[in-house]
Amino acid sequence: MNRKEKLSVLSILIIIMIILITRQSLLLHREIRNIKPPTMENRQFGNMSIYKWMTVKRLAKKHNIKEENIFKALEIKPEKGDEDMPIWKLSKKYNKNPQQIEENLMKIISRHKPTEGRIYE
Repeated sequence: MNRKEKLSVLSILIIIMIILITRQSLLLHREIRNIKPPTMENRQFGNMSIYKWMTVKRLAKKHNIKEENIFKALEIKPEKGDEDMPIWKLSKKYNKNPQQIEENLMKIISRHKPTEGRIYE
């Protein structure tokens, strides 16, 4: 094989590799975009039983509980904007134990199981 033949074979291999890498990158990008937050049906139990990234507003809407009741259960006097903060940030902001917050949230959620679609007080 002379130099031109080697160069052409290497060029073809490089082009094939670039195509494969681009294809894999696009597939990976699509898969990442399709990731959804867990739901009650597909979530993991244990550490993931209360979504640490969920906000109080979203938790209240999901479980049909008033935001004020959630803050009472967490023993937090809310400031403006706290309802839009993730649970883990609230625990850091108010120096609360994450396990205690999770236990309190589980208690209030189990106590207020929605039966008729109304908001509990």
